Amino acid sequence: MATCFLLTGKPRVGKSTAIKRIIDQVGTEYFGGFYTEEIRDLTNRTGFNCVTLSGESVRMASVDSTSPLRVGRYGVDIEAFESIALEAVKQSLAAKRVTVIDEIGFMQMLSIPFQEMIYDAISSSQHLILGTICVDSHPAMDKIKGMYAIQLYEMKEENREAIVEVLAKDINKLLQNENYSK
Repeated sequence: MATCFLLTGKPRVGKSTAIKRIIDQVGTEYFGGFYTEEIRDLTNRTGFNCVTLSGESVRMASVDSTSPLRVGRYGVDIEAFESIALEAVKQSLAAKRVTVIDEIGFMQMLSIPFQEMIYDAISSSQHLILGTICVDSHPAMDKIKGMYAIQLYEMKEENREAIVEVLAKDINKLLQNENYSK
């Protein structure tokens, strides 16, 4: 039985927006974790923030970064990412019923502690995970996509409304099950 629901699809198809809508439909009190938010100037994406569901935020990547760790044109501050993402997931696993991990992508996979935490969280059938994962191939992400507890949803413009409805319904149903109560 799937306990980890991951949205995948092309960039900007609405995966993070779908996650936020599912949280709103099910109830914010059930969710912890983090999401990734674009930073934009007037016309271009210039970086990303990691934002916890409790409201903390840190810039994790920027075109202006001097970090030697790079994904595409973005310098990645892996320490900044780990400083709030790891704690947000840890706190959610301890106190919430659903942990949001948005996103499992190339930047996040630079963190070995993050990879290990994700494998452990997904392997635990006692906790629900809702997240997004990059559509492209990467050894660590491919391993996650192949795990037993994963239900992968390929999001496209034409199916995103249906996916939100299905996932909100399925998560609500699972929250009624005492195995997933905190």
